[in-house]
Amino acid sequence: MRYTLGIVLCILSLLISAHRVSASEPIDSLRSADKIRLNPYIPSLSIGAATFVSGLGAHYGAPHQFAIPQTEQQSDHGTQFLQYAPMALPWVMKAAGVPTRSGWGRMALSQGVAAAIMLGTTQGMKAGVSSMRPDGADLNSFPSGHSALAFMGATATANELAHTSAWYPLGAYTLATAIAVERVIDGHHYPADVMAGAGVGILSTELGYLIGDVIFGYRQLNISGRDLRPNANFPFLSVSTGLNLPLGHIAAAGITLERLPALTASMRGGWGIDDHWGLALEAGVLSTPLLVKNNFDRTYVKNLNSIDVVLSPYFTSALNNRISLSAEIGGGYRRNLPINADSDAITSRSGTVVGKVEAGCKVRFTHRFSARFSLGYELAGYRFALRPSEAYDIPVSASVHGISSALLLNISSRYEF
Repeated sequence: MRYTLGIVLCILSLLISAHRVSASEPIDSLRSADKIRLNPYIPSLSIGAATFVSGLGAHYGAPHQFAIPQTEQQSDHGTQFLQYAPMALPWVMKAAGVPTRSGWGRMALSQGVAAAIMLGTTQGMKAGVSSMRPDGADLNSFPSGHSALAFMGATATANELAHTSAWYPLGAYTLATAIAVERVIDGHHYPADVMAGAGVGILSTELGYLIGDVIFGYRQLNISGRDLRPNANFPFLSVSTGLNLPLGHIAAAGITLERLPALTASMRGGWGIDDHWGLALEAGVLSTPLLVKNNFDRTYVKNLNSIDVVLSPYFTSALNNRISLSAEIGGGYRRNLPINADSDAITSRSGTVVGKVEAGCKVRFTHRFSARFSLGYELAGYRFALRPSEAYDIPVSASVHGISSALLLNISSRYEF
């Protein structure tokens, strides 16, 4: 029940989005109305809100008071600089002569307002929440500023360049997702931090562009509206990120092994067999923070990182030219990487079979660019071996195995062929 409120809010925001868009003007044309309307922004604002609420709910729905034995700060592997790349992309492409949605002044105002909203929100929440980072460096873990900036840039790239080529936003969101994964795997943030940061980045950008539209009207607006091609079961390539929310705990040796909300990130390709049925192949990573609980004391261990390959038959149905609903059931294999806990106090078997079911809502923004939000449920096996450890307060050796379940929440950007 810890995650119920967040999931309900996500579903409500998506249903509102679907209802409003189905009755709205074309979302890729601001010139289809006599004045600037909120309708074109409802889908992306809903996706951003659902992403932020997911991260916020995961943060407060899971334990966040625990000891962190290690205190060394980890390397950022270049993300200190790469976080700016998605934001720079539309400026670089515009300077190179590629058509963008906005003129120079309009783009500067929209993104400047977005940056102000993003910085104010992230810094305010960091000061108010005071969450310790996994590497123990400081109390600024929630939300992730790197993820907020990267997803802000990716969303700005989508606004400016998606009408030219869907490869631009897909590449920008891929880089933003990679930055989020690095922040988690290298111990700078928990998965809930980067999910909330991604939501802040998406919301800030859309609010910035909405304010820019109100101020500029149709001045320096370089795109012209066009109708979408009829909605169909298009072949696609997508990049996704989300949360895996484990249900229940694992008991062994007089202690409890708890799993915090985990980060998922994947590349996915799909091929339509007919108008409704298709087959998707997904390869991704999963990073799950582990805690050891002994009586009332909790200690953070490390992340259990895994690589997944899943094959999923899916069914999709178009509601209109903008929106499709889909459902799928899939199965595959998950290979666990070494945990690298102190003195190998906790180890996991190398791999397990995994199965899942998902339902999602897809919104199309241009002929070839779309976004999808999905909810799902997963079953997977586990096997852990524990050794006595003072650092993690493990009293005796033990092993434990079984089947675990998890809730799934994912957002994805898609290139449709």
